[in-house]
Parts: sequence; C-alpha cells; structure tokens
Amino acid sequence: MGSKHSSGTGKNTSCLFYEIPDDLIIEILLQVPARDIVKNCVRVCHQLRDIIASPTLWKRKCELGGKYIPRFVKPEDFKKIFFFNPYTRNLIKNPCAQAGLQHWKVIQNGGSRFKVQTESHGSQDVALTDMNQEWSGPIIKKWATSYGACEKVQTIDLWDEGVVAEVLDQIKPPIYISEWYTARTDCACHYELEVNLLSGDRKQLDSFTFEDDIPQWTAGEWTKVEHVFPDYKAGVRFIEFRHLGVDKQFWAGHYGPKFTLSTVKFTFEANTGS
Repeated sequence: MGSKHSSGTGKNTSCLFYEIPDDLIIEILLQVPARDIVKNCVRVCHQLRDIIASPTLWKRKCELGGKYIPRFVKPEDFKKIFFFNPYTRNLIKNPCAQAGLQHWKVIQNGGSRFKVQTESHGSQDVALTDMNQEWSGPIIKKWATSYGACEKVQTIDLWDEGVVAEVLDQIKPPIYISEWYTARTDCACHYELEVNLLSGDRKQLDSFTFEDDIPQWTAGEWTKVEHVFPDYKAGVRFIEFRHLGVDKQFWAGHYGPKFTLSTVKFTFEANTGS
C-alpha cells in the first residue's frame, strides 16, 4: 500500500484522511470529475493537495481517459495532457461556426460578408451527409460567402495547445486536416483551402493547397477535402489553416461556397506511447 501523510506526532489532525493510504485516495479521486478535483478537493487538506499536485493521479487519469501519452513525457506534464488532450482532439477552435467568427482572423470580408447559416439555402442538407458522424455537438452550422472574397485564417500555437516539442520533432505523428464545402445549385463559385506547417519563427516547413471552381447548376452536394502530412520536417510549432470562398456571378447576398467542420488533428492512437 502507499504511504500515509502524518505530522511529527504520527497524526495530521487537520486532515480527515490521515489514516487512509495515498493509493486508496487516488482510487477514490479517479472517480471524481477532474474539475471538481482542482476546484474543490484541493482545498480539503494538505494530504489531498499534495496528492493532487503529484503526477501519479494525473497519469492514471490520462490512462483511464484514453489520452495519448508520449514515451518521454515529463512527470509534470501529465496534468496538462489530461486537460488539454492535444494528441487526440481537433485543434481547431470553433470548427463549424457555432461561435460565429470567434477564434478566426478575417482577412477579407467582401460582398455581403461572411454569414453563419443553419439551413441548406440552395445546397444539400447536411443531414444527408456523413458530417454528423464527425460532430457530436449542437446542430452543424456553416459559413456562407458572398460576391466579394470572404477569407479567414486560424493559427494554432501547438505549444499553447499542450503539444510537447519532442513529439513533433522525434515521433512526428501524421497531421490530418479536412473540411467540408459545398456550393449552391444555382451559382458558380470558387473555394480555396490552404494549410501551412510553420516553424517557431513562422517560416513555412510544409504546405497543402486545394482549389475548386464549381460551375453553375450542380447538385449542391457537400464534398470533404482531406490531406495528411505524413513526414514533415522537425521544428513545426504552428499550423495555419486558411479558407476562402467567393461567388463568380457577382450576385448580391450569399451565393458563394459554404464550408464547415474545419479539422486539424494528430492521427496516432491514444496510449500507444510510441
């Protein structure tokens, strides 16, 4: 069994848990939501505070939660891995317009400007696609573009997201990117997607570019563009995700491409440790 916390007299009378071994307390804490642990349990007594500050609890939390744990992880990183979960989640914030343009930097907002839509408005209903298999949140919204170029970008700081530099430089897990886009059936339009892998000083190390000129009178079906960066150079610290849409017939309103479910994520399996 694990050690017991005690004062010089053999007891810590300020703590209700002084006779309970640490490893048993950890087993109990594994059943407690993590945010309750850091907000409430940590205030109970010194013993709980010390256990919560130790890497043992957070390593177990990561293992039970299926988080990816790099083989060379530092003990102090387990808590960060648990809360940030950078290796198995989508690193794009606000990927399908739930928060409007929040987390995106608008480069161009021409014509009638970006508009968030929930209905189909001249294109295929998202319910007829595989999008719902990728999104477990509220109804899928999308950004609609206009007769002037509508362009925005999101730059992911991998360090801020909790990614360890050694993972990027030594393991180099494949980086998967994707996005769904469509056009209205009645208007020709142009769509672009560009993703850049950048170094710490923002130099381009790798890039993917996709463009589609969509003619008038198509079926308005949604298309998923996908790409994997399988073997990139060491030193990647930022990922820049940029997309653009514009209608080619200069019609007032939102007749340009629509896009949603922007995705950037690593593709290795959780808990492989490789």
